[in-house]
Amino acid sequence: MNIQQYYRLAANTYLNGSIAALVPVMIIVIPLSILSHGKEVVWTALPFILYSLVSYQSYLLNRERSLEIERSVLEEENLSPCSENNYLLMFMPAPSLRMLLFSPNGAILGELRDARYLRLRWFLPYFLDRFIPAEYGLYNVKNELVMKVQWKRKRANVYDSNGDLCVKIEEQEREKYHIQISHQAFSIIVQSERLFTDIQFKNFNQETIGRVRKGWMPLEWDVFFKDANTPVLSFDHDLSEEERSIVLALLVKIYRYRNH
Repeated sequence: MNIQQYYRLAANTYLNGSIAALVPVMIIVIPLSILSHGKEVVWTALPFILYSLVSYQSYLLNRERSLEIERSVLEEENLSPCSENNYLLMFMPAPSLRMLLFSPNGAILGELRDARYLRLRWFLPYFLDRFIPAEYGLYNVKNELVMKVQWKRKRANVYDSNGDLCVKIEEQEREKYHIQISHQAFSIIVQSERLFTDIQFKNFNQETIGRVRKGWMPLEWDVFFKDANTPVLSFDHDLSEEERSIVLALLVKIYRYRNH
């Protein structure tokens, strides 16, 4: 998949959602309004119609974005937490999380998604879905597992592709996390603006090791990315693979229900 294909897929998803929202109106609301001759039943159709209109507008927007991309896009690249310093984050509808990582040239690098996907979870409210064990995987373009993250309340374990535990994370207080890597222990502070427009991950020296910003995307990247508010994840050049994994694991906690 590349960014053009992503916009096409997103457009089709919104179109299907727009059509699906009208099904209850045609099957239930319209017949009941005819039989009962009451206006009260008609009002129940309003939320479905509004959702259908919003979804249809999103379909048109993403379809237009896919048509605007004229330059060729690389089909795939290999992904590891150390392969790039800049990722553009895109989100697909999912019960909890399905975050796609793109390179600035529009090629998909990998995907961070829920490893416990069940169709039933689409219909579960947040307070019930949170009881399902939080297990997420980072996969490359060949759908090979690169990293696995397990969150349980305020603690997380990060495993490498071989299933070996490499990082332990514990939330000590708001925005502060205790990190354990092998025999090394340190803290990371997460500072976030409202609506997550700027998320900074800082070490004990107050140095920014990772950052997610919206509205910062360089102009030359808009050849492929048509939304200027596309989140951009940037890593410090000197970060180790374990340290990058920590940032990704914390992003799982932040974006877990980004597009439920």
